[in-house]
Amino acid sequence: MQIAIVLVTLVVTFVLMAMEVTTPNAVILCALAFLMLIGILSPADALEGFANDGLATIALMYIIAYSIAKSNVITRFFDRVLGNGKSEKRSLLRLLTTVSLFSPFMNNTPIVSTLTPMVQKWCKKKNLSISKFLIPLSYVTILSGLITVIGTSTNLVAQGLLSKYHLQQFGFFDFAVIGIPITIVGILYLVTFGYRMLPNYKNNNVDSVIESPNEYLIEMSVSDDFPYINQTISAAGLRNLDHVFLAAINREGQPLVPVNEDMTLKRADKLYFTGSVNEVNDLLQIPGLLPSTGHIDMEDVTNEHAHIVELSIPDSSALINQTVKSANFRDVYGGVIMAIHRDSAKLSGQIGKINLKAGDDLVAITTNEPEQLDTMKDLHVFNEQLTKVNKKDYKDFLPVLLLVAAIAVSTMGIVDLFVALSVVCVILFFTKCINIKDVTRAVDMNVLLLVASSYGLGLAMSNVGADKFIAKSLTNITGSANPIIYMFLLYFITNFLTAILSNAASLSIMFPIIVSAAKYMNLPVMMLAMLITIAATADFSTPIGYQTNLIVYGPGHYKFTDYFKVGVPLNLICMVICVFVTYYVYVIF
Repeated sequence: MQIAIVLVTLVVTFVLMAMEVTTPNAVILCALAFLMLIGILSPADALEGFANDGLATIALMYIIAYSIAKSNVITRFFDRVLGNGKSEKRSLLRLLTTVSLFSPFMNNTPIVSTLTPMVQKWCKKKNLSISKFLIPLSYVTILSGLITVIGTSTNLVAQGLLSKYHLQQFGFFDFAVIGIPITIVGILYLVTFGYRMLPNYKNNNVDSVIESPNEYLIEMSVSDDFPYINQTISAAGLRNLDHVFLAAINREGQPLVPVNEDMTLKRADKLYFTGSVNEVNDLLQIPGLLPSTGHIDMEDVTNEHAHIVELSIPDSSALINQTVKSANFRDVYGGVIMAIHRDSAKLSGQIGKINLKAGDDLVAITTNEPEQLDTMKDLHVFNEQLTKVNKKDYKDFLPVLLLVAAIAVSTMGIVDLFVALSVVCVILFFTKCINIKDVTRAVDMNVLLLVASSYGLGLAMSNVGADKFIAKSLTNITGSANPIIYMFLLYFITNFLTAILSNAASLSIMFPIIVSAAKYMNLPVMMLAMLITIAATADFSTPIGYQTNLIVYGPGHYKFTDYFKVGVPLNLICMVICVFVTYYVYVIF
């Protein structure tokens, strides 16, 4: 009976996460609360994941990767790597091969979020297709991240699970036997067959707004007949219109952004509303507002203080399933949204009433400085018109040198990896490469909470024997004669769960199953642990399969189907290589 309860709970959890009813964290925490309520999990079991050394290691890697990204050493280096852009394929190959050297040694999310705006600007300058670069950039960071134990957060979660089950942990380069071949084959695929299947989009969403502002803004002028001259916007009833939103005012050539409800309206003010141009008839019903028939100039709504940025919503954002209005976006994030793109299409309707989803791409006018934009943990920021100027000093290279040193001493067995990374973070603090504010920005607590809470689901399966039940059922399906078929099935199930859940959740659920499966099939448990760890990471078929896929979703103008077309063959390539190589290394060799 308890097995059935746990399995039904897992199925309901899968469905709710796939339907995006709320955030993944909330769904899993509700599942844990239910399992505690009926006695399958104790409070100590539910909280066990929060005391895991793998979780702490992930947090340390976030801090170190942030310090490297903050120094701009990556963008300076890759600006040279991309070259002159005369050959799109050659530039793509140079980008992917160089990224594959960085990604194994630092968290891939900062790499992609740092390089995406740089690649955007470079492609625009060279008149190349941005969509030919960003999906490959995301994919190669995932592939090459599988070369080392710190290359992805999933690898570190696996380390924590091995420790929890009192199993031998992976060595620093144990994943390389799989990671190197799939990275090489993956790069070759991405610059050949994958390249042909990628769409050909050149402009980013900010360019679209700047080049065709009349498609995104409605300009109205305040005439002498307007009855609310010298009265507030709130008194004029312009704050809560049904279909449009007052985004900016231009007064005597000076833009006023963002607009607040207490601002006074003056004669000859130009008012700029966001919304569909089809809604202009609603504005025409307001006495004293006259429509503009000319071309809107974006300089009328932007200046040295108010600039346009492109924002992307990550899968851990608190904005998911909120409307723009309920999130109080204008006040909390200091900007006005001009357009929302989803699945490469501009969403219609009143912007304030649109429910935001993970991967949505927003074009906004903001008065925030780059330093303020960096603090937006619920958003990835691209296309900053105001750039920071960093002087070259030791802080540019110290984080990289310290990370290399930490990897070296831990690989040689001198100190534990967690200890080495802790020392690196302490040195970074003392040398002022990072500060306390940087830590709050760098460490994604939503991801850590998801990882920690996911442990409890796997533990619930172990407590009632559901892991043994599933492992035995899979054995009955495949038979015990050929373990290769069983390995393919385990890989496929894990990879499928990753596509609808998260890396940490799918790995945590599958881990107790493979521990039992290793006994039933008489296979090395380390082989199966490596198999499902790679399967939980190497999902390329959806933008939600991995966080870096979601980062490039909006900026690349991608559709959901673009990931499916390019990613499914890469999924299959990784599965075949992983199954046969792991079997050869752990069983035959």
